[in-house]
This record gives sequence, C-alpha cells and structure tokens, in this order.
Amino acid sequence: MAANEHKNLTDINRHNPKGFENATNETVLSKSIGTGATNTDGNLVWQNKALMGVTSYNIQGYLTGALNYFYGSDIADNSSPYLMDGNYGNTVVASGSITPVNLFRVGQSVIIPEIADVVSISGWITSNGVNDITIAICKATPTADDTTALVPIVIDEITATGLSSNSKLIRVNETAITTSALAAGDILFAMVKEGVAGSTIYMNLTIQTTTF
Repeated sequence: MAANEHKNLTDINRHNPKGFENATNETVLSKSIGTGATNTDGNLVWQNKALMGVTSYNIQGYLTGALNYFYGSDIADNSSPYLMDGNYGNTVVASGSITPVNLFRVGQSVIIPEIADVVSISGWITSNGVNDITIAICKATPTADDTTALVPIVIDEITATGLSSNSKLIRVNETAITTSALAAGDILFAMVKEGVAGSTIYMNLTIQTTTF
C-alpha cells in the first residue's frame, strides 16, 4: 500500500491542486485570510499573479501653481514634507537636473528597496484654478560617493484640468505606465507644474509596484 501513497506516485498519476482546471491563467494557489485565531482556517483560492509581491507608496503634497516644475521641500525645512516649493527651473523634466543631496532630502521622496515595476498610479488631485496641471512621477538612480547632478527619468506624466475648487476631486487612475522599471535604491518622487501661476494644487497619489 505504501507504494500507492500520494507522495510516491509518479508525475502522470498525481492530480492537480483543487480548483486547478477552473482557475484562470496567470494565477497562483493561495489561502484566504479566514477568521480563526490560529490563522489556519482560510480557504484555498487562486489569486491573480499580478497581486503577488505588490507594494504601495504614497506621495502627497501641495503647491501654488507655477510655470516650472516644482518638487517637495527639503526635510530640513519646517514646511516639509507636504509643501512643494523646490523650483526645478524647467518645464520639461529631461531639461533639468537635481543634485543627489537635494533629491535625497525631498520630503515626499521614497526609496525603492528592490527591483520592481510600476503597475499603476492612483489617487486624487484638486485645483482652485481652471488651468491644465501636469504631475510627473519621476525616478533617479544615485551613485554612492558621487555628487554629480542627476537628470530624473519620467515614470509617467499625468495631466488634468482644474475644476476651480479644491472641494472638487479629480480622479487619477493610470495603468499604462511610460517607464515602469525600478532598481533597488532608486529615489521615487513627484514634480508638478501648472503652466501659469496662481492656483493652489493638492495631490494624494498611491504608486503601486510589483516584484516577481
């Protein structure tokens, strides 16, 4: 009888896991949360592979609209982390640069801990003006012991039109990401421009990444 135990069967005689035939492609077998105190009473579920290794990063801030791109305040300023008063000096990301020390100290920046891909950018923005707003989600890859200014790479640019009120939310839901690849140690941050001065702009975004 021992030869008939499941662990001793050859590949052609082993059956697939429960629910395998009806599971959709690109899914992996997992276990639901359940309710018991021992955390063992969950059910088998086939979970979308894209949800494995998901990490979310929040970037939140505000600024008074200006011609150039602006980024978050230095962490040494009392206005950090939410005020975005760092003047990039350019309206095009590829036309400017930021020194590593200034970039490292942006109050809203996040450090990516592992190789990953950006899969979505979701959240809300508001403006009390009627002008077009552009949010550039950017990355930069510093090198240790190197003070050379870095030209940020645009992960994605998001454009919206102000609704004349900071009480009216504008939805952001980006899944077609321009440059998705991130390296461990990359600095992720946002820059915002309006094209004209005067409006007050708020943003609250979540950037989701996956690793496999």
